[in-house]
Amino acid sequence: MIKLNNISHHIGKQQILHDITLSLPSAQVIALIGPNGAGKSTLFSVMARLQPLQSGQVSFGEHDIVSCHARTLSKTVAMLGQDNQVQGRLRVHELLMFGRYPYHQGQPTADDQQKVQEIIERFELAPLAERFLSTLSGGQRQRVLIAMIVCQDTPYLLLDEPLNNLDMYHAGRLMRELRELSHTQQKTVVIVLHDINQAAQFADTVVTMKEGQVTAVGQPAEVITQETMKDLYNVDVTVLSHQGRPVIIDTV
Repeated sequence: MIKLNNISHHIGKQQILHDITLSLPSAQVIALIGPNGAGKSTLFSVMARLQPLQSGQVSFGEHDIVSCHARTLSKTVAMLGQDNQVQGRLRVHELLMFGRYPYHQGQPTADDQQKVQEIIERFELAPLAERFLSTLSGGQRQRVLIAMIVCQDTPYLLLDEPLNNLDMYHAGRLMRELRELSHTQQKTVVIVLHDINQAAQFADTVVTMKEGQVTAVGQPAEVITQETMKDLYNVDVTVLSHQGRPVIIDTV
C-alpha cells in the first residue's frame, strides 16, 4: 500500500498541494486525473523524489522515502516523468539494461539479459532493439522508456502522462500491459492521465484532484460521472456505461 500523510508543497509563495492524506491499495492500476494546475504532477514528483518532501510522509509498503536507502528504494519504486532526456549514443536494448542496474550494478547477468529480452518481446520492441535512440520517433522513444521502467521490476511503478506521443494502438496496448502487470504480478501502478476514457477503461481506482486537493477516490463508475466532470473541468459531457465502466462523450 502507498500511504501519503499530510502532504503539502509550496513553489515560492504559492501553495500547490494542500495537506493531502491518502492510502492507495496495492496490486491496482490507480489513475490520477484532474484539470491543468490541479497538482497531479507535483504530487507525482514528490512521491517519486523528483522534488523534496517539504512536509508530511510518503511510504511505499514498509519503505519511507526519506529514510529508505537509495538502492533499496530503487528496487521498490520505478518512475517515469514527463521530461526524460537520455544522453549518449545508446541502442534500445542497452537502455533497457539500464533498468536492471539496481540489480547488476554494472555487471549484467544471464538473468538480467533474460529479463530484458522478455520485456522486448512483451512490449513489441524486437524490430527496434538494435536501433539507436536518436533514430526513433517520439512515440517509439516513449515506448522504450516505459519498457526500461518495467525492466526495473519493482512492486511500485509511477508514470506521469505515459501516453504522450502514443497512437491509439500503442496507448491501448500499454494500458493493457500495465493492467496485466498489476493483476498477475501484483504490481501497483500509479499513473497520471489526461485521457479520462483511458482511466475509465483500465484503472481499478481513480483519484480526482482540483486546486491541490484530492476531491474523490473510488472505482471509475463511482468517480467518473457527469457531475464530477462538470466540477473538475467545467464542461458538460454525457457519461455512458459500457461493460460496467463509464465512457465520456463530449456534449455538442
